[in-house]
Amino acid sequence: MFFRSVQHSSVARHFLGDWSRFAWLFAAATVAVLFGGNHTAAAQDYLLGPQDVLKIRVFEWRPSTGAPFEWVPLTGEFVISTAGNLSLPIIGTLPASGKTLEQVSDAIGERLQNQVGLQKRPNASVEISSYRPFFVTGLVATPGKYSFSPGLTVVQAISMAGGVGPVDSNLISLQRDALTGRGDLRALEAERLELVARQARVDAILSNVPDIQFPAELTSRKGEPGIERMMSEESALFETRMRSMETEIVALNQAKVLAANQISALKEKSASFAKQIDLANKDLGSVNKLISQGLTVSARQLGANQNVADLESRNLDVSLAILKTQQDLAKVDQDIGDVRNRYRISALTEAAELRDRFASNAKKTETASDLLRNLEVRAPAAVAALEEDKEIYSFATTISRVVDGSNQSLIVTDNDPVLPGDVIRVDRRLRGEPAAAANSN
Repeated sequence: MFFRSVQHSSVARHFLGDWSRFAWLFAAATVAVLFGGNHTAAAQDYLLGPQDVLKIRVFEWRPSTGAPFEWVPLTGEFVISTAGNLSLPIIGTLPASGKTLEQVSDAIGERLQNQVGLQKRPNASVEISSYRPFFVTGLVATPGKYSFSPGLTVVQAISMAGGVGPVDSNLISLQRDALTGRGDLRALEAERLELVARQARVDAILSNVPDIQFPAELTSRKGEPGIERMMSEESALFETRMRSMETEIVALNQAKVLAANQISALKEKSASFAKQIDLANKDLGSVNKLISQGLTVSARQLGANQNVADLESRNLDVSLAILKTQQDLAKVDQDIGDVRNRYRISALTEAAELRDRFASNAKKTETASDLLRNLEVRAPAAVAALEEDKEIYSFATTISRVVDGSNQSLIVTDNDPVLPGDVIRVDRRLRGEPAAAANSN
């Protein structure tokens, strides 16, 4: 009995040991998913540096309690010092600069295991709470320090600093107004040319001509992509509508020909009935004469009268059919006129709309021109500087970055990536001047 109890107890301990190991693996996997699962491959390869803020949590599975134990003093957010170290409770200072998150996590677990004397290494979850900042300097509106976010590009970083250009906020505002006014005028002119192209199409429909006659202000600029597009679109729309109208008219003309043929056939049939009626009347006259002489019976007279009546009834039906077909023929002519009128009314409606659009466009153009002239009068220097900068100067962007322990200056474009700790510099250079010369110190 005692041996059996001991045996059961041994089996139970073995089962509990296996269950504890399974629970430990499950808890470790859960911790990894909860606190490390949102790291992308790029974040794992990211090399840490001073001012990076790390969020750390350390867990240890304790079989005696059957639950994970959290090392609370090591839980929280910690900043990498300017020397590149992490200062953590219990385990002290730990080098972190130039290491990945995985390396720091392993180092924390090993240091805690050795420091406290644990049998197994605890699991440390390390993720980046906030990246070290980057800096923007040079010809931007608001140079300074900015918070980094993954996937940041050069153009986005410069936009965070207010964009490239003069630092004088008043000058920026005036030049922005000038650029906005010129943009509005260009948009209004493009709208006016589109209206001119539409007007040429409407005029062609109303004049019932086979082709659109575009005005000289469009044909003289036919090589420009925008003008070419306007003219081709209006020509395609004109051809589509004319083809649709002609299709309807052709169908009605076919119905008209069919009705005319039907009338001819009915008239021939009516003529045939007229001949048959004439013959039937002659036969009826002969029968009446024989009856008056007593040479035939009255039954023959009744048959002759019925034949004449039947022929006259059928001839009347043919006459009615001819009248109805003639009415249908007249209706077809009316439908053809209605088709032409419908397309003409649509063109007239569009012409009225175009007149309103032309008037609105002219008023907006006048207002935008007045505002731009007013700006040129109030701040001629700002507008002149805008023209001068556009013609003479352009901007070059460089990044100062620590690569393999040395500071390097890199020439970048708008879509190049920005890394934490980068110093982005925007300089103005003469057009045609090499970028390296513009960025040389």
